[in-house]
Amino acid sequence: MSQNPKELESLFWLLFNVEDEDALHKIVRSNPFLQDENNWQPYGGTRGNFGTFENQQPHPIPALVEKITNSIDSLLLKKCREAGIDPKSSEAPKDMTEAVEKYFSIKQGNFGEMLSPSERRNLAEEIQIVATGDKARPNITIYDNGEGQHPDDFVNTFLSLHNNNKTDIHFVQGKYNMGSTGAVVFCGNHRYQLIASKLSDKLNIPKRINGLGFTLVRRHPLTGSQEDHYRTSWYEYFAPNNAIPRFPITDIDLGLNERKFSTGSIVRLYSYQLPRGSRSDISIDLWRELNQYLYQPALPLLLVERRFGDSQKHGTKLLLGNKTRIALDEREKKEKVITLEIRKDEIGTVAIEISVFRHGVNQREFIGDKAIVFTVNGQVHGSLARSFISQELGLAMLRDYLLVQVDCTNIRTQFRQDLFMANRHNLKHSESFEKLQDKIIEVIKANDDLRHINQLRKDKILRDNSADDELLKNLLQAIPLDKDLLNLLKQNGRLDFLKPSHDHVHDEAKHHEREKEKGPKTSKRLPSIFKINLKEDKDGKRVKSIPLNGKGVIEFETDVEDEYLFRPYEKGEFQIQILGYQPNDTEGGTKPGKPKKVEDVFDVTVTGPTDNSIKITFEPKETLSVGDSVDLNARLTSPDGDLESMFYVRIVDPQRKQEDKKKDTPKPPALPKPIRVYEKQFEGSDATWEDFSWGGEDVVKVIPAPHSQELVIDAIAVNLDSFVLTRYISKQKISNEQGLKYTKDKFFASIYLHTLFLYGTLDKMNKSEEEQKFDLEELIPNLMKGYSSFLMYANTDDAILSNLKGE
Repeated sequence: MSQNPKELESLFWLLFNVEDEDALHKIVRSNPFLQDENNWQPYGGTRGNFGTFENQQPHPIPALVEKITNSIDSLLLKKCREAGIDPKSSEAPKDMTEAVEKYFSIKQGNFGEMLSPSERRNLAEEIQIVATGDKARPNITIYDNGEGQHPDDFVNTFLSLHNNNKTDIHFVQGKYNMGSTGAVVFCGNHRYQLIASKLSDKLNIPKRINGLGFTLVRRHPLTGSQEDHYRTSWYEYFAPNNAIPRFPITDIDLGLNERKFSTGSIVRLYSYQLPRGSRSDISIDLWRELNQYLYQPALPLLLVERRFGDSQKHGTKLLLGNKTRIALDEREKKEKVITLEIRKDEIGTVAIEISVFRHGVNQREFIGDKAIVFTVNGQVHGSLARSFISQELGLAMLRDYLLVQVDCTNIRTQFRQDLFMANRHNLKHSESFEKLQDKIIEVIKANDDLRHINQLRKDKILRDNSADDELLKNLLQAIPLDKDLLNLLKQNGRLDFLKPSHDHVHDEAKHHEREKEKGPKTSKRLPSIFKINLKEDKDGKRVKSIPLNGKGVIEFETDVEDEYLFRPYEKGEFQIQILGYQPNDTEGGTKPGKPKKVEDVFDVTVTGPTDNSIKITFEPKETLSVGDSVDLNARLTSPDGDLESMFYVRIVDPQRKQEDKKKDTPKPPALPKPIRVYEKQFEGSDATWEDFSWGGEDVVKVIPAPHSQELVIDAIAVNLDSFVLTRYISKQKISNEQGLKYTKDKFFASIYLHTLFLYGTLDKMNKSEEEQKFDLEELIPNLMKGYSSFLMYANTDDAILSNLKGE
């Protein structure tokens, strides 16, 4: 092919301006240069690259996120190199936060509160996601004003695989040199991707003729003979005469928002297969999806929608990440933020931020199906579904209202490698994951504030109704229940429907009383109080005694707001320092040396600040012995001056394990509480659609019991104004009071009982499998929407009918 710059420029515009992959494919098949197989080279230098491309992200959104991550890396690398610093040297930033602070003058790397809206937008213009072409399958262009690449370097950068390009650079996200290939497999049917780049003029050292280089990537179309010879296809790029095409530019119009392209990079993904719900205006739908994967991006970016004609104003939207959305832009939707920090030597430091949304907030705006997200440098690397909230944490009423961020940025490298897949989308179900998951469950379940909020929301709908209790007991007595059937309804042990037990109510009442005694809280932006809640001993020391095999909690009073350690701007740190260590002298000199950091001798969990309190849980390690004493200093940093508090931890005799005393008459569990729900409140005790975020299509909701209780289900709510029931009443022309009562009682009892036994059956199936098959809190309500119509018309057992009629 001729290397005439004019011809190459014409070819570039021919490729760039097509509306979709079909138009592009026609050009490729008709253009003599693009037709010639000799002008295509295997991506990464090998025809065995199919697996690398195809085994990346299994979903088009996280695959697109990898492109965005590369753009953020490119901007940081550009700033570093323009400052004359080798990104791999000791002078380079140690992490992303330091890089953003150093090169963009954003303190602590948090652009949320540091920048004004106009400053955020100006910075976001540096990375743009632009949609053009078809409404169902748009062309997606990712632009960044980063370092760019010289055409001669494409082979070793854009078009390489498994090279160690960024392995030794600490302030970038990309490490594996393959993540960006994942998006190509979602490019239409032929997998076309255009790459174009021009090296920053400041980085063109030594001076080379610098122009815009471009290439087209595709999946190689196998010929008839190749079909017989090769077992798989491969991915390749256009490089006539084994050189990247190029032509000179000053600046060109590539459809970016408020700027022309001069240097940097663009990647165009043709006919990108966005999932349903993300295909219309990307400044709305795709923006929402990307926020869920970029929980806290290092830099903001801009989404630009250009598919709806020149006559309409193009939609643009800044993407700031869910953390900034929750902390600033949509703060009113949040009820509370609870912060925890796990410090464990074999894991490292894990920071946990729990956002509790207000009742009635559409949580899918923030959560979708990802209630627990695991992030590294703000990018989501894996997640757990909302069922984890109710089934593992026992917080059924918060299932749809919690977003838990588990920040794994500062965990140990080897532990992180054991935790995440290389595609940065899936968690490995490894021993490391189980250790981390168990610790997360332990610290969240122990949080009094979450249990309190969960119970308050439960109390709002769990109202006693003796008439319904009696009705359902009579029904169950009329059903011939054998042992296997009864076992469906309980966690373990015996089951007695006739003696309900609600002891948990008394425990929560005590908690409410304690909360009242504390009185109202007043919080400041910066702390002025940091006082330990430990009395001085006779020597004037504040000492906490902790059993060798137990735990100890130390509480500090403060007056700073709950988000102090996690908020975007003016955030503090909670530090624990070892000042001294006095081993038990009776053991001689065989013990390990003096510990340097608190994780050497304790596993530590920091909770708060929450309601003017910070709690530290210490778990002594085996390196300690009875009689050892550790001198510690806790520090709460602040721009107004750090606050400190000294104390001692003394190791005492291990706790004796108490043997479980067998009771002659074990306490039976309660019958799942029946809840009648109406569209509007007729009496003060009625539960309404608003309590459950329901509409007429909804029929039932199951509230599972925590694993600590014997019964599988806490409560079952039935919609007595559901469309299924109201349509039945209308068709049957039921109008008298007795007929209406009978019909509603029949519907209520049928839905309750079928839900109860269906849940029990499927729950047992779940527990019999290593991997859970069903999310029962989603599945059963959806099943009952259709199944309830059948129940209304099905013949009912005579015994049940007799009970309903009072015979």
